[in-house]
Formats: sequence, structure tokens, C-alpha cells
Amino acid sequence: MELSSRRKQQRSLFCAAALAFLSVGFLANIARGEPIPMYDGRVLEAAVLRCGEKKMLVQLPGRRRATFLKWDQVDRSFPLHPLHGKPLDDGTESVAAAPVAADDAALWDMVPEQGSATRFTYFLIAAFLLFWANLWSVRAVGMWTPQDRRSSWRSLLTLFLGPAAALFYWLSCRGPGKFFRKRSRPSMPGRSAPAVSCQFHTWENEPIKAKRKASSGLHVAQEVFSRAISLGASDVHFNTSTDGVKVAMRVDGVLRTPEVLAGDSGRKVMAAIKMAAGMDVAKRHETQDGACRLLAGDSWYDLRIARAWAVEGEALVVRVLHSGGEATGLVDFGMATEMARQAAELTAETSGIIVLAGPTGSGKTTTIYALLKLIEGTGRNILTIEDPVEHRLENATQISLNAKLGATFAQALRASMRHDPDVILVGEIRDAETMDVAFQAALTGHLVFTSLHATGLMAVIGRLRELGLSAYMIKTGLQAVVCQRLVRMLCPSCREPYLPEPDELKFWGLRPEENEGLLFYRPKECHLCGGSGYHGRIGVFRMVTMDNALRSQIKGEIEVEGLGKAIEKIALGTVPGYARTLLAQGVTSPGEFRRTLGMFDHGRTESEE
Repeated sequence: MELSSRRKQQRSLFCAAALAFLSVGFLANIARGEPIPMYDGRVLEAAVLRCGEKKMLVQLPGRRRATFLKWDQVDRSFPLHPLHGKPLDDGTESVAAAPVAADDAALWDMVPEQGSATRFTYFLIAAFLLFWANLWSVRAVGMWTPQDRRSSWRSLLTLFLGPAAALFYWLSCRGPGKFFRKRSRPSMPGRSAPAVSCQFHTWENEPIKAKRKASSGLHVAQEVFSRAISLGASDVHFNTSTDGVKVAMRVDGVLRTPEVLAGDSGRKVMAAIKMAAGMDVAKRHETQDGACRLLAGDSWYDLRIARAWAVEGEALVVRVLHSGGEATGLVDFGMATEMARQAAELTAETSGIIVLAGPTGSGKTTTIYALLKLIEGTGRNILTIEDPVEHRLENATQISLNAKLGATFAQALRASMRHDPDVILVGEIRDAETMDVAFQAALTGHLVFTSLHATGLMAVIGRLRELGLSAYMIKTGLQAVVCQRLVRMLCPSCREPYLPEPDELKFWGLRPEENEGLLFYRPKECHLCGGSGYHGRIGVFRMVTMDNALRSQIKGEIEVEGLGKAIEKIALGTVPGYARTLLAQGVTSPGEFRRTLGMFDHGRTESEE
């Protein structure tokens, strides 16, 4: 009996020690990482080892070596961040960068999914249940019949029943579907959308495949553009530096802090993009342009590549264009309903020229194609002349200028007259010759759409006069002028309301006594918007349709005051109107909308009619 009692004590101590060891290991594996919010909304589960002035050292789960993270890669909501709780500078906030990876396999995917456990955690859970069941069964059998000869087969039976019971418990908790199915990565609205598979194609839609995919930069380039499309980037910049190749993405009109492709990965990525675009890889010091297509999931994107040689090495800029267009209606771009109705009525005209004005990247071509889609299918022949063709229109003849052969807009426009067009799109008026040919086509029974770099409505007329166009041609050929800008929209999850001062209301053309209690909104920061306070962009438009009163003000010598008053009487889109629709409703901030005031001419002092 004394020996049996001693065996019982030994088994009890062994079971307790085993259970304590497994419990400590299991809890340590779960608690060894703390959530670190990153710039794009995902959460990095890692243990913080050391914090410095510019970076911190963390231990990622499943990795032996520690990893450095710069503070501009971490969201400012993290308590250990040096800028935690400090407000962003107005208009000077920097968008955080993604982690810098040292090897190709870890590029762009250093952040695991939020709340996901590692495989080692699952292994510990299973081992804990199995060992607990086995040790408990052996101890229970020993306590029941310590001196029974039949205890051996009972112990063997419970030894096999223990794992079966543990497996049954595991499946009942997890479920058979979750046990065999891989957990998907959660997505944040608009910022960290699920990654899409990308495949490069030539401009003729032939897929590009690498013979040795592991050693080439093609698969890394596909990961780069997969992330760019998930973020909604409009441009991707590749710049060679001493540290490698810096990759910067323009999201919502703001160029983010560059990420670094270390080693030869960056050069291989640039070589793969040039080969896909049909560029001559041997000509390293010459400026080149190219184009290719990208299949991302079920969507097609057109990539416009411009190559140049900078001081530190090669530089590539890739413009990402959605082939199908993300929106087809003018209202979807932010145009007011009345303005969109009048713009749609202009497409029914059979002659004249419609000019869209604005800086580069303000969405002029996208608006023109939205108007052309209203004409498509109405029995009129549409012909476009661009450099290069940015959007594809199914029922239209699209001509891309070949700058290498010396082709110009004026030459292509003269040649296109023999193709019997009804509607013509001239990509841009760059010189007096193109302007003259475009207005001659408008006066000979063609509806012409074109774009011009000008700040406002009066600036368009002044620019045409500067290029040498007569007042008669402007009065008889010009149908309408549309000015537009793009402003960033406030992040709906972190925008902050405030009560504007009376002077601020007066600046926006609002009377303080009539707008008492009106709230404006300003940006803050959260992990959903990457700490910028903005998410997405919307258009701000101003349109004027030529009438007799306005035409009478266009003379040999333009009177600025008289022309400005005539424009303000009939122009659609005023500062007070946008202050009520954009600022008071929290669509954008006053600081962001202030950048568009150049297109309103005298609008900032006029009241809305």
C-alpha cells in the first residue's frame, strides 16, 4: 500500500508539472505579441523589444530574427509612438510608409492578419489537450485499480480514448469547416482591401510569363501593383537610390513616403516593367514611353510607363488607369444635378467646341469620356486623338499619336476629317496650330471636346486670346467651358466637427446671422485612413454656357471687369454653394477646399443666387 501511495504521489506530481508546463507555454505563446496598429489599418502582432527615437525593434511571431520598424510605419494611435496624441500639422501631414523588407519573400506582406493565431499556437492547443487527456486517463486508471492485473489493458484503452475525446472536443469548438478552411484576411474599408492576383499583359492582351519566376522581378512587380490597386493608387514611382529602389504610390493625390526594395529586387522589378511595356532595355540613358495592361482579379487596368535617367539612376513613373472606368455618370464624379443636366444637354449639339480646364491630374479626360459615353450609341461617329489614349471607348475610333514619328495633334486632326467624324476629341490644345484646326472643325459642323491648362473660366478665354485666336472665332465657336479640380474627402470615421468663426463664414460667402450653429469639419487621424484624415477624392466643378450677354463682352480688347460680371451671372458652381454642400456636410475640410479657389475668379465674394 505504501508503494502504491508513493506511485500515486509521483503520478500526481508528474501530471501537475506537465499541465503547468503546457499551460505556461500556451499562455506565453498567446501573450508574447501585442497589437501594433499600422499605417494601412492592419494590425501587427509582435513583441516590442526596444524603442528608439526613429524606430523600434520588434519580434514577429514565427521569425527568429528581430525586425526594425520605423515610427512613420506605425499609426500614431499606438501608445509608444513619439507623436501619440499630438495633432497633425494643417496641410503638411505625411502619409506613413509600409515596412521595409529585406528579402523578396517578405515583400509587402510583413503584417499578418488581425487576431489570427500562428500554427504554433494551434499545435500547442492540440498538444495541451492530448497530453492532458492521456495523463489524466493514466492517473485515473491507477487510482481506480492500483493493484489490479487488468489495469494494463484499461490504461491502454483510455490511452486511445483520450486523443479521440480531445479531437472531438477540438472539432466541436472549431467546427469541421473552420478546421480545414484557411481563414481569410479581414479588410478595412477603402484602405486595406484584400490583395488581388495580378497578371501583366502586353498592349495586345498577350500574357507575360517569366521562365524563371523565382529569379526574375515579375512576381515582385505583380505584388507591388496588387498592393497599389488595393490602395487605389493613381501613380507608382520607381526611383533608384543608393539604398535600392524607392517605390512611392500616389493615393488620393498625395505621394506617400517611399518604400524601399533592397538589393537587386528593385532593379529586377524595373526591368520586368520595361519588358512588359515593350521598351528597349539596352537604351538606358534615353527617355522612353511605353504601355501595357494589367489584369487584377476580374478588372483590367491600363499602365502608362514613362522612363527617364536621373542623377542617381533610372526612374520610372507608372500611371494606373481603370480600363472600364470606375464611374459612368457625371453625378458620380461630384457634379451637381443641375450642372450635370446642362452638361448632358451640350452633348446634343451638332457643332461647337467644349473646353475642359484644369491642372494636370484633375480628371479632365475622365469627365470628357463621361460625356462621350452619353453620345455613344446615338448614331454619331466618335473619333478621339490623344497622346496617349487613356480610356477605351468601344464604339469609337481612337488614335494615339506617335511622337517618335513627329506626329502632332494638328496633323492628326486634319487627317481625321476624311474619316467622316461627327464628334471629335482632341486630347489637349498645346499650341496655336492645334487651336486653329480645332476651332475650324467646330465651325464646320463637328462637336469638338478638348482640354486646356487654365486656372478659371476667364483664364480660358485669356489663354485662347494669348494663342492668337480672334474674338470672332471665340464667340462663334466656343459652346461651353467647364473648370474642375479634385479635392480629398474627409475620412468619415475620424473627421471632427467644429464651429467656424464669423470671419470664416464671411470668407466663404455665408452670412453669420443666417448660418448660426453651422458646423464645419476638419481632419484627424485613424488607422482606416492611414493617419492622413482623408479617404477618396471628389470633383469640384464650375461651368459656364455661352450666351449673347457673355459673347458681347468678348471683344478685341477684353475688359476683365465686365467679362467677370457676365460670367458670374450665368456660371454654375459658386463658393457659398459648395460651402453648404461640401463643408457643412463634412465631405471635405476648409483647408482642402481652399486649394480650389483659383477656379472661381470673383466667386469667393459673390453670394449664391
